[in-house]
Amino acid sequence: MKTLAFEEQLTLLEAMVDGSNVATIVTDPSQEDNPIIYTNRTFEKMTGYQQSEVLGRNCRFLQRKETDPMERKKIRTAIEAREGVTVTLQNYRKDGSLFWNRLHIEPVEVMGALYFIGTQTDVTLEHNQRQELTEKELEIEQIMLPILSLQDHVAAVALIGNMTHHRFDLLISKLSLYVQKERIEHVMIDVTGLYWEEGFPLEGLLSIRDVLKLMGTHLYVTGISPKAARELGTLQDQSRPLLTFSSIQQAMAFSQNGIR
Repeated sequence: MKTLAFEEQLTLLEAMVDGSNVATIVTDPSQEDNPIIYTNRTFEKMTGYQQSEVLGRNCRFLQRKETDPMERKKIRTAIEAREGVTVTLQNYRKDGSLFWNRLHIEPVEVMGALYFIGTQTDVTLEHNQRQELTEKELEIEQIMLPILSLQDHVAAVALIGNMTHHRFDLLISKLSLYVQKERIEHVMIDVTGLYWEEGFPLEGLLSIRDVLKLMGTHLYVTGISPKAARELGTLQDQSRPLLTFSSIQQAMAFSQNGIR
């Protein structure tokens, strides 16, 4: 680029920026309210605003009251300190549609004058996918009914739906904390509402049994159907079988009489 004339360099740079997939703006903090003095074409495509509509305005017009105030504060703090910052904001296009904007702001000094360059990436798809994962995790926790205290040192939890490895790991963690906090000696896991596609989830229940045993707590599996009982008979190691019962009432009676 050193062999090009200054005007040619500027033209080439502008073409490079306009051809980028990243929206770019430049603001001038020496002017009142740090207005926009440049936008590239990707910004226009992303937001629906033409350059002529936004020059001279602070870029907060992309925000609304729903935009996270903590993220907005990070921007203000960074600009006041003349520092770079990266935030993800809830922004709005000209037509009112929402998009999630990953904004990176970097201070740049040119011939003694300070400017801020803001690069913006539409991460709406990424954000929505992450949100869906979070909702699925919450759904898993909701499907797994709360741990209930039946009486002193006795607790029960009912499993509903299909138990994946992730759900078993979550249950082990949840039970361990509860047992330790409440000093539980007997745990009833009811599998009446549980279904499985590839055989009874024996290994998951054995893992729970072994963890609870280390804590001095006994596990009873209730709600065992005749079909499940037959599967268990062929699957489990008879030297360390699960204690299984058809109902919680039977398991309660057994725990009160003591383990033989």
